[in-house]
Amino acid sequence: MRFYGFYTSNGNGVTDSDRIKIPLGPVNSSGQITSSRPVNVSGDVTLEFWMKANPGDNDAPPCDSWYYGNIVIDRDVYGDGDYGDYGVAICGNKLVVGFNVGQDDRLLKGNAIVTDGQWHHIAITRSASGPVRLYIDGQLDSEMDGPPGRIDYRLNRPTSYPDSDPYLVLGAEKHDVTGSRYFNGWLDDLRLSNIVRYSGAFARPTAPHALDANTVALYRFDEGSGTTINDATAGNQSPGELKPRAGGAAQHWSSDTPFTTSGVPLTPRAYIPFIANS
Repeated sequence: MRFYGFYTSNGNGVTDSDRIKIPLGPVNSSGQITSSRPVNVSGDVTLEFWMKANPGDNDAPPCDSWYYGNIVIDRDVYGDGDYGDYGVAICGNKLVVGFNVGQDDRLLKGNAIVTDGQWHHIAITRSASGPVRLYIDGQLDSEMDGPPGRIDYRLNRPTSYPDSDPYLVLGAEKHDVTGSRYFNGWLDDLRLSNIVRYSGAFARPTAPHALDANTVALYRFDEGSGTTINDATAGNQSPGELKPRAGGAAQHWSSDTPFTTSGVPLTPRAYIPFIANS
């Protein structure tokens, strides 16, 4: 099977475009979720994915809050009134990972350069008791004592941002706050689990993530066209939607992939600068 990566082009993530949006539950007319989908993780969590970013394409300098980086994953909430939130971004060509519970907002800063034009496997583990670890290509890159407690989006939470708050967003700052930066690069095979999968170094994966009993959401990004983003768990429980930038969905799909077939990398298709051709 051929796997396709998702590619956000040129960081033009404004007006609710150039991103993937995954609702955390059924969203009513007031922007509230009345029940949680499995993707609305709460306690122990492992978030892992493949990413690739070329040198110079993500311009955020070193930062002390993930909100100011080139945002890869955004599960923020605007203002108070939630259990917690989290996000992943690139600052100074390194990953940063933020977790917040109540008013306790902490940032884990990575050490390895990830904007080198190579595919990297990223794994972030978070325990409900607080500890957070960042693994890059199976090696522990950084760790911290994070805030303990639940981080899911609260049911029936009122919001003034119904089109952004109750979503997990990939590749963009979900609220389109002026001055925000967006991820320029490829994402592939994103898995969320309800356990801490890794407690130490592990072998860099060579195949797509397994679908098992602890997988709560898994996005293969192998659709190859269109705007539907399927969840590979049974019943497609937490599907998402690609919100293309001007020019349509085709420019967001790529055959570049971290995986190989019989030891031979799949052949990438041609590219226009910063835009992946389908």
